[in-house]
Amino acid sequence: MRLNVSTCYGMQIILFLARNKKVISSSDLSKSLQISQRYVIQIAGRLRDASLIETRTGVSGGYSLSKEPSTISVYDIVSLLEGEMCIPECVSKCSNDRLQSALSVIKECLDTHLKEVTFDKIADMDTTGRVSDLSSIVETHLDTVGKKEP
Repeated sequence: MRLNVSTCYGMQIILFLARNKKVISSSDLSKSLQISQRYVIQIAGRLRDASLIETRTGVSGGYSLSKEPSTISVYDIVSLLEGEMCIPECVSKCSNDRLQSALSVIKECLDTHLKEVTFDKIADMDTTGRVSDLSSIVETHLDTVGKKEP
């Protein structure tokens, strides 16, 4: 899977707002994240339309999170800016049930992990660069998948 640059920028904007916990102007976001101000405004508009951030106008205006970082997941940003991951029609019509099952498990696993990695966890990354609790999230999901009937 390859993410678009706008998706990576959307995640950077959410993370920056989560860490700073205040209203940040588009020019400050642009400078801090090294993204053109025009692109920040474009991506922020999509994040606003999805009710992930809010916009304040005026001299001290800018952007802030409209939700707690613990309620915003990587999945929210990826699905908003990339669209939901879908298994191609050619595979769903395929006579190979094993292939269909394998791809379904992969999609479910990816969706689950992206939903469980929230921006409070990313903001609190430890000095090793690991997202807190990510290892246990992956292990828990793999245990759950392993217990399912084939």
